[in-house]
Amino acid sequence: MKNRWFAGLAAGAVLLAVAGSVLGHHNTAARYDDEHPVTITGTVVQFRMISPHSRILVEVKGETEEAVIWDSETSSAGTLYRRGWRTDDLKPGDRVTVTGNPAVDGSRSMALIRVVAPGGKVLE
Repeated sequence: MKNRWFAGLAAGAVLLAVAGSVLGHHNTAARYDDEHPVTITGTVVQFRMISPHSRILVEVKGETEEAVIWDSETSSAGTLYRRGWRTDDLKPGDRVTVTGNPAVDGSRSMALIRVVAPGGKVLE
């Protein structure tokens, strides 16, 4: 009888611990416009495979504009690694095409959907 009570108590503690982390994560729909994805082509300035969100900074040069930096936010390092990404997939100076959901506030940031890396490798 004591073992069942202890097992139930332990299971409840585990469920409470997991529920807190699930509720604590945010929804990207509040920050990014998933109805109007944008595609940019530019040069990788930095690729940081970190947690909680990895980032790719891409410099884009327009014909009449000065160069601007786009900040592409994506999944955690662990998630990217399981999907086949490696830290050396994107290096500063690499020419890439990035598609993502742009920030609703008009800033040059996006939630990454896909990257076409040099050589045509697609990272999603």
